[in-house]
Amino acid sequence: MNKKMGRPPKQNQSRNKSLNIRLTEIELDRINSCAEMLKLSRTDTIMKGISLIEDKK
Repeated sequence: MNKKMGRPPKQNQSRNKSLNIRLTEIELDRINSCAEMLKLSRTDTIMKGISLIEDKK
């Protein structure tokens, strides 16, 4: 019997931690809009934003 295959890890690292946040509809729309524009997932879009902030400091 074959092992079940799940989603492959991103960049050889498993994303096994979770973060729940509360957003207004406007904030969620902004994230979704950016993700669509960049053709990235919402998670990857948020991580890209964090990288931009880290690069500025």
